[in-house]
Amino acid sequence: MKFNSVTLASAAAFGLLAVPAAAQDAEICAGLGPAQWIAGDEAGSDVSTAGGPLDMTGLSVPPGGNVVRAFSVSAQGDVRVEAMPTPGGDTVLELYSADGALVLTDDDSGGNFASRAEAALDPGTYCLLTRSFGGGAVDASIRVARPEFDALTPGLGGGSGFFAGVEACTAETPATALGQGPVDAMLGQGGVTATNSVAATPYYRFTLSSPQPISIRAENEWADPYIYVFDGQGALIAENDDYDSLNSRIDFTDPLPAGDYCVGMRALSDQNEPVTISVRGYDPQAAMMEMYASGEASPPPGSGYPVTALGMLQTRLVMDQPVGSDAVWYSFDVPEGGLVLIDAIGITDADPVIRLFDSVGRMVGFNDDSNGTLDSQLSSRVGPGTYMLGVTQYSSGYRGVIRVTIERYVPAR
Repeated sequence: MKFNSVTLASAAAFGLLAVPAAAQDAEICAGLGPAQWIAGDEAGSDVSTAGGPLDMTGLSVPPGGNVVRAFSVSAQGDVRVEAMPTPGGDTVLELYSADGALVLTDDDSGGNFASRAEAALDPGTYCLLTRSFGGGAVDASIRVARPEFDALTPGLGGGSGFFAGVEACTAETPATALGQGPVDAMLGQGGVTATNSVAATPYYRFTLSSPQPISIRAENEWADPYIYVFDGQGALIAENDDYDSLNSRIDFTDPLPAGDYCVGMRALSDQNEPVTISVRGYDPQAAMMEMYASGEASPPPGSGYPVTALGMLQTRLVMDQPVGSDAVWYSFDVPEGGLVLIDAIGITDADPVIRLFDSVGRMVGFNDDSNGTLDSQLSSRVGPGTYMLGVTQYSSGYRGVIRVTIERYVPAR
């Protein structure tokens, strides 16, 4: 799961992979950095006339960097672009026209954290940028091909159908307006919202008349929405998947400049499920309370969030607790170093998730499913001090009773 949004000031903000000078052509993908033709030269990189897929294998993307490969289209037609990371990697693809305009972007449409998108392209030169989600290093293979050639990736669900990435939202892109005119005055009053399926309404627009810190959310776990935010020129400025369970959220904690914006959206599960999208003012205090409610951060003393104090953990404690959409928090004290074993077992309608934090808010343990079940278990070596245990449901669809057991073990003497 990916919990935080990735903000892109521009593609040029990322470091670039060094390639031999003779193989680079700074004029191919101006503004994106050094690039190579995917087949080694311009003549062999025309996807319209290629006798098979145009592949590059063993690409190494450095931390914070990207790899740029160019190809050409001599006849209008459908083109599929893909990136397959090595196990443990997570790629993101961005396709640009020769003048630097973003055509589309994709994260996981290839399945298993691979990237894949298909689009009808006009004749011209295109630049395919590959990077790692989150900015770490990744090794990958890429493929550019016409749809009649085999795909490099399995696609979502392991199928081989058509999976489109999100195309850049420009001034010409049809989109549903959020609010009548600038939304500034409504941000502090719950914001503006709309509910539609992704299939029916993949794009929304809103306008700010002055700089504003805002929060953009897309909610319905059955749809598993993925959101992209574009500025008025069609440049991608942020994206997110799975901020809170399978829902998406992007917080602009620094005021977003005045102007027009567009939110693009796709559903990773069911595009016909209704998704509620909202643009609301960002409130730092409310955002922290939501972090405590989701279990992503432990509430400090004086936060006002309810915490059940269990006192000194001597041997073993057992509690049954109904858990709904918000986290239930316990605090307990450990008198000396040892091992703590925590179990969370679903009694009725429950899929427990547990997180353990130390006294200063560092997460020292996490578990979702253990031993082939939906129950959770974690063991953690601890020192003397106070610890916070957050218990949540995996998703808001569960609202049953969870039995929590906390046991302390000390070293043999």
